[in-house]
Amino acid sequence: MVRRAQDVNPTLKPRVLAVSSEVPWPLNTGGHLRTFHVLKALAGNYDVRLLVPSRGGDTEAFQALSTRGIRVVPVPVPPRSAPAELKRLFRARFLGDPYAMYRRHALPEMFAAFTREFQNDPPDLIHLDHLDGFLFHEIADRANVPAVLDLHNVYSLILERMAEEAGNVAKRWFYRGEAKRLAKIERKACLSGAAVVAVSEGEAAYFRTLGAANVTVAPNGVDCSAFASLPTGRHGNPPTILFLGTLSWGPNASAAIHLARHIFPEVRARIPATRLLLVGKSPNAEVLALSNLPGVTVAGSVPSIQPYLAEASVLAVPLDSGGGTRLKILEAFAAGLPVVSTAVGAEGIEAVDGRDLLIAERPRMSRAIGELLENPERGTAVAECARRLAREKYDWSVIGRICVELTARTMRGNGDKSRKIDQTAQAQPTALVR
Repeated sequence: MVRRAQDVNPTLKPRVLAVSSEVPWPLNTGGHLRTFHVLKALAGNYDVRLLVPSRGGDTEAFQALSTRGIRVVPVPVPPRSAPAELKRLFRARFLGDPYAMYRRHALPEMFAAFTREFQNDPPDLIHLDHLDGFLFHEIADRANVPAVLDLHNVYSLILERMAEEAGNVAKRWFYRGEAKRLAKIERKACLSGAAVVAVSEGEAAYFRTLGAANVTVAPNGVDCSAFASLPTGRHGNPPTILFLGTLSWGPNASAAIHLARHIFPEVRARIPATRLLLVGKSPNAEVLALSNLPGVTVAGSVPSIQPYLAEASVLAVPLDSGGGTRLKILEAFAAGLPVVSTAVGAEGIEAVDGRDLLIAERPRMSRAIGELLENPERGTAVAECARRLAREKYDWSVIGRICVELTARTMRGNGDKSRKIDQTAQAQPTALVR
């Protein structure tokens, strides 16, 4: 049994060993933002170290995390290569596991380093980031160390929706198979005894149906103070529609393409001066080609989204697939920018249609956007309600407290369990000898 740090020296902070498949820096993706802010909150109360694979060039990221109290333990791993990925894919098939979002992160160097951390500096709790973190749960379970599994998404649902949108039969077949295999891993994770963190009440309910007995909702969030200087509502000239999201991610790329080719021309026919800005890292060739359309600018990767949030008149989120909570919407809320989104795009956010944002599916999204562009006072009223919601429910300080309290409860619960195990062993020595 692993001895807890406080049992040796009560003045020491409890130790949290976090595992993630990538360094959560820079803060340019939803996954990075959530991982960073959750670990930053934990670091205020615990001794947090983060085990991550490193392929070089991460020195600046490690320093940035260190200044926030997150001690990084980098694990050197080789660059990804087609032969190595093919080997991982075949192993996943042999085991009946998904490759996407799971076995592709099963790096032997990470398993070896994780085992060393348990031997050299035993943690009091492990924090597993994303579903692929569950790969390491068995090691912690054998050592009787409690685990918190932060599930950023319902991963099987993402693959199901990607299958629906896939352009060819082979992709649909692959995604549907992966969705089924991911669902099996989600069920296994929920039955493991780990404390599960969900980003919305809907996702929490799903994890409970899979057998999770300990589910806590900690939504995705936003640093409201970072956007406090921006005005509430917009009266931009010319009117500007903004799309935000990592453009290498399939659902985002698909949404951006549909927005530029179908929704935006309808808005522009109604309001000819309107512009469209597509902002997000790593746009593929099809997205880059959208810049040839009238009024469309593909900004791609940018050092800061603040100037674009300030310049925009409305944020459009025409997503039909994906999962989790859209941090881009929360950032718009905090920045005082009105939002028009599909129902899928706004999943996980407790916002009221017509009060905090406008919900419009793709066929009627151009109309909803046009209404806000032609009536900026209406947009200001919506943005004001949304900004209040962001401050009260979705600021990272609020979410951080939820995660800190969950970690404390999980540690206390395991302490009670460990004491019961010790008492049982001490009460039955004769029986064990016989």
